[in-house]
Amino acid sequence: MGATTLTTVAEDLPDLATMRETAQLVLGPDSGPDALPPDEDGDTLIATLRGHLQLLMPEVEQAAGRLPKNSPTRYGALICVGEARRRLRASEPSFAWLGGSVMYARRLARVLGTLCDHYEIVSAGVAETPEQTAFVRWADHCVTCPTCRAMDDEGVNLGLPCETHDRLCDQYREARSRGRARVGHRRPVEASA
Repeated sequence: MGATTLTTVAEDLPDLATMRETAQLVLGPDSGPDALPPDEDGDTLIATLRGHLQLLMPEVEQAAGRLPKNSPTRYGALICVGEARRRLRASEPSFAWLGGSVMYARRLARVLGTLCDHYEIVSAGVAETPEQTAFVRWADHCVTCPTCRAMDDEGVNLGLPCETHDRLCDQYREARSRGRARVGHRRPVEASA
């Protein structure tokens, strides 16, 4: 009975790798600005992207719902779900001869990739990412530091050097670059064996 339960749970998890591969087909570096990938039917690809979004949105909402109400990752994930809904409600542009179908597919692919990222974060129970923590620390310093807030008689910031500001800014940039390196859809998808 335990093995059946594990198999059922594993089958219920979204297949993020497949979703990202589908998005990468549209967003790949070899794609021209107005061309779908070779050997791909545009309507089928758009239908697949829409299906992935419809499967993933409730999963993200459910995982985000388990986080505290004041969690930045919960807020970001729910905003992304709202954007995905807007993309699904929007009709495909009727100017297909100008690449309307491709533009629509790319919009769906971008929101799908971002939704996959949010799912990974919220399903892991992360209430605040290291990038968010570093940014808040940096922003709190900027609004409270007399050196960073120093202004001339006309109210223009003097831009005085502040070691703490520079250090916190560097920490934020480092956390941000580590976060980008972790995100799978922003790197090219490697061919599966």
